[in-house]
Amino acid sequence: MKNLLFLFIAVTAMLAAVGAEAKKIPFTVDAAQFRYDDTHSLCEFYYSFPDTALRYIKNGNKYIGSLRINLQINSVSLGVVDKQQWISDNISDTLIRKHQRNLVGQKSFILSPGQYTVDVEIYDLNDSTTKAKTSLQLIVRAVPKNSIVLSDIELASQISSSNGNANSPFLKNGLIVVPNPKHEFIGNEPSLSIYSEIYNAKTFAHDSIRVEYKILDGAKREQFTVQLLRPALSDAIVESTSIPLDGLSSGLYYLQLMVQSLSNTSDNITAIKKFYVLNPEMPVELAPSLSEDELFHSSEFATLSAQRIDDEYSKAKLIATHNEVQLYESLNDVIAKQKFLYRFWKERDPKPETPQNERLDEFRKAIAHANTYFSNILIKEGWKTDQGRVLMKYGFPTQVDRHTNESGVRPYEVWYIDGKQGGMQFQFVDLKGFGNYIQINSTAIGESRNDRWFEQYVQLFNSASDSQLDPR
Repeated sequence: MKNLLFLFIAVTAMLAAVGAEAKKIPFTVDAAQFRYDDTHSLCEFYYSFPDTALRYIKNGNKYIGSLRINLQINSVSLGVVDKQQWISDNISDTLIRKHQRNLVGQKSFILSPGQYTVDVEIYDLNDSTTKAKTSLQLIVRAVPKNSIVLSDIELASQISSSNGNANSPFLKNGLIVVPNPKHEFIGNEPSLSIYSEIYNAKTFAHDSIRVEYKILDGAKREQFTVQLLRPALSDAIVESTSIPLDGLSSGLYYLQLMVQSLSNTSDNITAIKKFYVLNPEMPVELAPSLSEDELFHSSEFATLSAQRIDDEYSKAKLIATHNEVQLYESLNDVIAKQKFLYRFWKERDPKPETPQNERLDEFRKAIAHANTYFSNILIKEGWKTDQGRVLMKYGFPTQVDRHTNESGVRPYEVWYIDGKQGGMQFQFVDLKGFGNYIQINSTAIGESRNDRWFEQYVQLFNSASDSQLDPR
């Protein structure tokens, strides 16, 4: 009984210590505004986060993850104008251990013209250490009556007919418009879904209007153009279409939407929206004629938010030099941080003459592998484990010897990595029995070495106390 009590206390203390460090939720926000009436706009707030960001609690035969979202809208001139709080639940038949999908939500507000800040706080209701905070700047415009007016562009992951479904939170003008706050379009056959609204069309165009879609690359070079004629049937027209992106290389792009009256070509309006394509079959094309700045703006790093860029850096830091760490942590500007990461990975590209950055690709494969296979009850994100760190820093092992069910010893693994430093070995031990393998020895230069690792940490009859087990 005493041993069981000691084990319970030790496990509780260990979990508390591990959970003391706050974990950020990768939470993405976006907004678009549409006409509500003559003096107000309907502002839609969109958000998304991966389902793996939540901690799941078993409830009967289901697993439930719950996120509390606090949103506050602040007017520059009036102060706080609105507050909302709601719960976003995800229910699954199985425990989610690796990325399944992004969860998407939407909230709407009616606002007068002016400048606003939207502050968002996010909390995992099943894990008090998991939270996030972000903000969004909004300039709400009035809708004039003396010209054609275009709403904001909403980029969507899917647009379909409502078919009488009046309960969808994404219902708009007979369509189900599922927002894509990340502006990322991924897959072998990605498609750009677009929703917008055109106002005062019938008054000023009389019969028809011209709608022009242009896709520009990161250097603002035209990649795709299509012009459509739309009948001006009313003063409020829904403009929705889908553009296939399978011919585009991975990278940053801009959607430019122009609406023009046929009766008066000077009566036109243009909107632009940035998005990113990740097409595995069409890797990034780096044209030698582009300047360094153009190459940067064509890269994915130019699209990253402040939160995303810090998250990317937290991973890259594992392989950064001391000077690089000092430089990044001295930066306050988001663009400066974006350019830092662009140059960071450019300098590590083993084949700069090719479109791909093989080192970055390998690094990201290591992260995905670690998050899938090394996550455990103590460390939710597998890349933060010792095994994840080694995988990201040195690459995938050439050989792995696993010892999980041997009598008289703790579970342990031995990794062999050939081709670096004349061959390296890493020894990991599951010291506590929770699937979290700790690195206790390595032959690699700069890594901790302990030639007695087996006797001290693997054999169960060793004399080390429980408090002495962790070698770090």
